[in-house]
This record gives sequence, structure tokens and C-alpha cells, in this order.
Amino acid sequence: MLRRLTFLLLSVFLFLPFTAPAASTAAADPLTTLRPGHPRLLLTDAQLAAAVAAAPTDPLRAALHARIIALATAELTSTPVKHVLVGPRLLDKSRTALGRVLTTAMAFRLTGDVRFAERAKQELFTVAAFPDWNPSHFLDVAEMTLAVAIGYDWLYAQLTPAERATLKTALLTHGLALATDAYNPAGAKNLQVTRWVTAHHNWNQVCNGGLLAGALALAEEEPALARLVVAGVRRSLPLAMSAYAPDGAYPEGPGYWGYGTTYNVIALALLEGALGTDFGLAAAPAFDRTTLYRLHVQGPTGLAFNYADGGASLSASPAYTWLATRFPQPVALAHSRALLSTAIAAKKADRESDRFFALHAIWFAGAPSATAAPAPLDARFTGPAQLAFLRSAWADPRALYVGFKAGSNDVNHSHLDLGSFVLDADGVRWATDLGPDDYNLPGYFNFKPGARPAPRWTYYRLNNRSHNTLTPADALQDGKADAPLTVFTSTPARAHAVADLTAAYTGTAQKILRGIALLDRARVLVQDDLTGLEPGTALVSRVLTGATITLSADARTATLTSEGRTLRVELLSPAGARFTTRPATAPTAKERANPGITDLAAEVTSSTADTRLVLLFTPVGDHWPASLPLPALTPLADWK
Repeated sequence: MLRRLTFLLLSVFLFLPFTAPAASTAAADPLTTLRPGHPRLLLTDAQLAAAVAAAPTDPLRAALHARIIALATAELTSTPVKHVLVGPRLLDKSRTALGRVLTTAMAFRLTGDVRFAERAKQELFTVAAFPDWNPSHFLDVAEMTLAVAIGYDWLYAQLTPAERATLKTALLTHGLALATDAYNPAGAKNLQVTRWVTAHHNWNQVCNGGLLAGALALAEEEPALARLVVAGVRRSLPLAMSAYAPDGAYPEGPGYWGYGTTYNVIALALLEGALGTDFGLAAAPAFDRTTLYRLHVQGPTGLAFNYADGGASLSASPAYTWLATRFPQPVALAHSRALLSTAIAAKKADRESDRFFALHAIWFAGAPSATAAPAPLDARFTGPAQLAFLRSAWADPRALYVGFKAGSNDVNHSHLDLGSFVLDADGVRWATDLGPDDYNLPGYFNFKPGARPAPRWTYYRLNNRSHNTLTPADALQDGKADAPLTVFTSTPARAHAVADLTAAYTGTAQKILRGIALLDRARVLVQDDLTGLEPGTALVSRVLTGATITLSADARTATLTSEGRTLRVELLSPAGARFTTRPATAPTAKERANPGITDLAAEVTSSTADTRLVLLFTPVGDHWPASLPLPALTPLADWK
């Protein structure tokens, strides 16, 4: 409730009529400092020349430029996008067009090869001729506006006056037509379409970034519109940036961190490049620390702790590099450079996740001047998503890693995943998060209870029955629940965190605590303490895994094998608990299948009001201690 009130008050404040200090020329009229001519968006000709000159002395930059040119060459024979919606969205077409324009226009600028400019123009004139860019789903408009704005700006000298007019008309008609409604909400006629302007999630960042690109591309010809958009972005974008507080974590998960943060960085870079200032927006609380969140959220397998609607794979991110450079974080900069090197070597060309790949040439991660000090092994992040990350080492690809989630279920793109975790060891993701389902499923984004439960929570991948968490009485978690991380401790021998899940299962027990501990940097303890539980209540602690599972005769030990590695999972308490296995199958055929994933469930029916359910995960092999004594179990209330 407090968080909602804070955002409401912030919304009211930010959308008061904007008045600039008279002493500040830039604030009074931001176009006073407008960079003249083109190109001015993100990459000037002088910056381009410096990048090309630097390539011979840095093999990674040379390989990057070669990769961009190779990707652009592959696009020479591709077919331009068509105006075809998938469900209510044109978004995949907008993203494809954006990736093609960024890649081919960048390749032209790197090489001067007119084939690349012509291919970019082919895409630009195709989308300019669309009847619209699907304003009912404004992300589609925003990404297409960015594509056409970049094409207009970067290829300005290669466009005839008639061609410029065509792209300008498209930007005004299909992209910026709703800017007045968006940034003057009191008189808006399309609030359903422009409601993103007061959102505190990725829609705000993406839509502001896209419209800002279009407005700055046309600033000399449409100065009043440019002033309107710049002022509107200055009022609106801080709402989304408040989500990084208090320590840099992103509530919507690492997948949407990549999406929202990339557009946030694009917006700041657009302002700085075109106007010489970001008006202090980058000083938003904890924005300077979000690189550490990005660093910790990725495990040694290379997979992320993908809570909420996001996949586990993470691409090399030019925004990550921008942040690590702007707010110097040598360890994050080295990590970003390593990710880019891996992506180039793998020759990744996923047009959706890597549509921003060409931006690496602008925000390049140069070789660190000195060896970066390692980050702490363990980290805690608070805010709407309360997270703990525990690991045994940074430089070891076989390291043990746990990502543990608490916080709020009442977050954009959230799942009912309070108390869930992922686990890596020996280069294998043993405990996995299935990620999102098909966004076009009926009611996928309907969070409202109405006829309980809300439609969203009936889908297997989105509720707690498919997450690595505790479920008492087969209950769904409360979609509005807050489950705080109450304890976090990090020492060389032991790191642990405790979440209070009581509110997630209202009425089930007087107290529900879940603790996860990394013991001896060599094994993981997952402990659930329930007090005031109704005797006879069924309890299930799940682990979803892609491993092959062998159960012991007494079903108290599960041996997991994958990729030639082994993980042992033991039931330490209570005596009556047993493991069961079943395919992780969704209840309806319309939901995504989960082939190869097994639900390993520790199950017990409580016989007393107080119950403790404990699992111990131990990687087995020559990389790990041969034998360790079973840990002593202590109440979670005593984990300090």
C-alpha cells in the first residue's frame, strides 16, 4: 500500500505543469543546445571515426565490426516485414525492422558500402507505407519509431528530399501522432493507449525512448513537438526509474531489465548526444548500481535467475556497457566485455534478443586498464523484488550458485514465485524456472481476482505449482502478497537468507519461513519452518529439473544426473517425508509443454502444528569435498 501511495504522489507531482528555472537556458528551451545537422542520434560522425580508428588496436572491437558487417550482409537478401499482427501485437515486426535498420545502417557507416544503406532504406520505406504501427499496443509504435528515427538520422545524407519527407510523414503520422495526448494527460483523448506515461515499468521506458528518438530526429523541422516530448520524457521517465530503488534490482526480472534498461539508456544517450544534457535523469536513486544486479543475477552456467516473465538466456547488452562506463564498475565492464566476446564467437544472430547488437559499436567495452577487484560472492537486493544471490566462486564455471526470491507478487510480469530459487553447480542448471508462457493465452495479463483465481494465475508456468517453492494445502499464493527477506548473512563459510512467506498463504499457518543456506561453499540447504499449521495439511516442496532422477528405495534421496555431472538431494526432515516425481506437465493443451522437465516433489502430511521440511543439495564429484557431515538443523528464527 505504501509503495502504491508513493507512486501515486510521484505521478501527481511529475505531471504538474512543467516550469523550468529561468536561469537555465537549456531548461527554458532544450533546443537551444540542439546539435545541428545529422547524424546526431546516439552516434555522430566524429564518434564513428574514433571507433573505426580504435579497431586496429583492439581485436575485440575489430571482431565486433566484422560481425555487424556479416549480419548486415545476411540481411541483403531478406524480405522486408509485413503488416501482420500476432494476437494484438505488431511487435515482432517492429523489432525485426529495428534490428535490420540498426544493423544495416551501422554497417553502411562503418564501410561506406551503399548496398547496406539501400537495404536499410528498403525496410524504412516498407514500414513507412504501413497503414499504422498498431497504436493500440504502443510498444509496437515505440520500437518502430526508433527504427525510422535512426534510419532518417543516420542515412540523412543518402536520402533525397522526397525520401526524407516520406519518413518524416511516417514518423509524424504513425509514431508521434499521440505525443500530445501522452504528454498532456489532462486533455488526453486516448488514455487507454497512452497510459504507459504514468507507468513505473518497462512500457514507460520503451515508449518514452521511442518517441524521444522520433522527436529529436525532427527537432529542427518540428521544434514545438520536440519541446513537448522532451518535457514529457523529463516528467515521465523518473516514474519508471524509481523501480531501481533502493539498490538497483529490477522488479520485472532480468529479461525485462534488458528491455526496459536498454530503452532507458537509449533515452538518456539521446538527450546527452542531441542536447548535451540528460537533465539529471541518470541520477535517479540506485540507477548507478543496477550493473551489480545484472552481474549477480547471472549464474556460472551463463543462465539468469529468470523470475517473472523472462527466459533464462541473457544476451550481451550494450546498455550494460554504457552503465558500467557511466558509473564506473570495472568488474561489470570486464563482465560485459566477456559476454560480448562470447556472443561474437558464438555468431549469435537472434533478431529479437540481439536487435540492439549494432549499438555495441557505440558503447563498446574497452579493455580494462587494470584487473578489476572481484565482486562479493553474495548479494542481497531489496525493493518490490527481494533477492538473495549466493555463490561459491566467480571465476569457476563449475561454481555453486543460488538465486532466491521473495518480495511482492503485485508487480508487472510477476509470477506466483515467492520463495522460489534456481541452483547451478558443475556447469549445470539443476533447479530451473520455466519462464513465461504464450502472451496470447486468454487472460494472460488479467491479474484481477474477479472470479477467483485471476485468469493469469490459472496458468501452470505462472503459479507456484510450477516453481521451486513451498506449497501448503495445494494453495495458490496470494497475488497481492508481500514476503520480505528478513535475514541475510554472508561469511566465508556460510551464507544464508530467510523469507517470511506467511502472507503468501494467508490462513494456512501462523508463520511460514523459508531459509536457504550455502554451507561450506559446497552444498545448499533449503529449510521450511511452519508454525500453527492445521494438522493433516499436505506440504510440497518442489524442484523442477531437466536432470534424470533416480530415487532411493526409501524415496528419501534423489540422485540427479545431467551432462555427466551428479547432484544428490536428501530429505533431512521430517521423517515421514518422501520424494515423488512426475512430468512437469501443464493442465491444458493450450499452455506450453515442458518436455524433459520433471517435478521432483518432497511431500509430507503434517501431523503436528509445527513442521520443518528440509532438503540438502550436494554436488558430487572430484570438484567437491568427498565427505561432509550432515548439518545440524536449527530453527529459522535463530538464523541471524
